[in-house]
Amino acid sequence: TNLSRVNLSGKDLTGTILTGANLTNTNLAQVDLTGKDLTGTILTGVDLTSLDLSEVDLSGMDLTDAILTDFDLVSRDLTNTNLSRVNLSGKDLTGTILTGANLTNTNLAQVNLSGKDLTGTVLTCTSNPTLCLNYFTDIDLQNADLTNANFKNTNLTKIKNNSLGEANLSGASFAHSNLTDIDMS
Repeated sequence: TNLSRVNLSGKDLTGTILTGANLTNTNLAQVDLTGKDLTGTILTGVDLTSLDLSEVDLSGMDLTDAILTDFDLVSRDLTNTNLSRVNLSGKDLTGTILTGANLTNTNLAQVNLSGKDLTGTVLTCTSNPTLCLNYFTDIDLQNADLTNANFKNTNLTKIKNNSLGEANLSGASFAHSNLTDIDMS
């Protein structure tokens, strides 16, 4: 079902099946999606700020360019979720699962990922180099599991404590990345 760019603001979607729907840039303000099965649903560019998705499985979803201001991600399963170009700056990701997530050009400034399992997570930066530098300001990656993580073109010179100390870097790719003065021990 293609509902891309449709204004669904305030609509009652009781009984509506949204599984696999394309909701790209759809206005969902004041829509109750509590407990909805959104498996395979594309939420690219959707403003999720005021939506209650507490009972919705977000794993594997496409949230590219989604607006998550004031959206609570604590203890959410975002396994294999596409969060490309999402601003997660300063977000509390306590208990959040990001294994295999796509965080390409995602602003992670001041996010604590210490001890997180980021196995297979894509942390590539293809944006303007100045933006990329800010995306990783004060991000804590110490003790993180970065197995097979992709940091292509990433500037990590402003990560917290300039350290990837005790992080599991098995198979991680840092091609064309700036690791100047980063402690990798």
